[in-house]
Amino acid sequence: MRVTMTTMYERIKTDLSRLTERLDRTNASISSGKIYQSPSDAPVKLTHALGLRDNLADADQFKRNITYGQGWVKATENVLIGVEDRLQRAKELAIEGANDTLNKENRRAIAQEVKNILEEVVSLGNTKLGNRYILAGSKTGGYEKGQAPFVMDKKGNVAYNGNQKDIRLDVAPGIQQKINLEGKSTLMDSGTFQALKDLYDSLMANSQPNIENAIKKLDDSMTYISNQTARIGAMANSLDVKEDVMDSQKIINTEILSGVEDTDLIEAINNLNATETAYKAALGAASKVMKVTLADYV
Repeated sequence: MRVTMTTMYERIKTDLSRLTERLDRTNASISSGKIYQSPSDAPVKLTHALGLRDNLADADQFKRNITYGQGWVKATENVLIGVEDRLQRAKELAIEGANDTLNKENRRAIAQEVKNILEEVVSLGNTKLGNRYILAGSKTGGYEKGQAPFVMDKKGNVAYNGNQKDIRLDVAPGIQQKINLEGKSTLMDSGTFQALKDLYDSLMANSQPNIENAIKKLDDSMTYISNQTARIGAMANSLDVKEDVMDSQKIINTEILSGVEDTDLIEAINNLNATETAYKAALGAASKVMKVTLADYV
């Protein structure tokens, strides 16, 4: 095969260009900490890395959902604890009111505190997280002025204006978690409002037998609310477990991603040194060839 000087020069240029590109890629890999700078550098690894990044982004969103759900559940738990506390105080007042030594005026004075407790429980039922009512089912907003999930009329009757729908959040791939207790089954069905109203009416009527009946209703309501608190506690535990799972998945995916796209500095520096040596050698050889002309043989 006949090799001309032009062919030789072109080959030298190509080889030097290839070595220069290799030096540039290795330098960029070391400085950026990533093995690729463009999709063509490592297409298979890049595809794998993009999938891992999508998984990490999904995990971050699930974590945000879980954190929001934990706040909602905690707020609901605080409401129920508050209701239990107010029912306990109402029971203490009822026992006091059932005492034979009390007269009509004494019982009416106690009734005023019971009325305050009823109003407080209504207020607890209308607790918000941000601007959303937490015990209104999925109807967490959109109420007209003067309206709310729980409304008490002048006679002490309480009405529920929310709905009985669940609020669910995506907390893992293909998994939704319920985070709410709606007001009807949680408070209305507990008999809490009716027990407090009956106690108030009995005290105002100076009826000792009815006061004693109200004590039994208060006990039933407290048991019911305690069960609701256990339900919300189970939701909290479930969210905590899913949070731990997401944390573990993030750690695993982050480690895998690092292995896929992070530069092995020791290997990269060795490659850089080897390429630099080859480049210098190629330059030296090229310089000798480039100096050769016909005049050297005359």
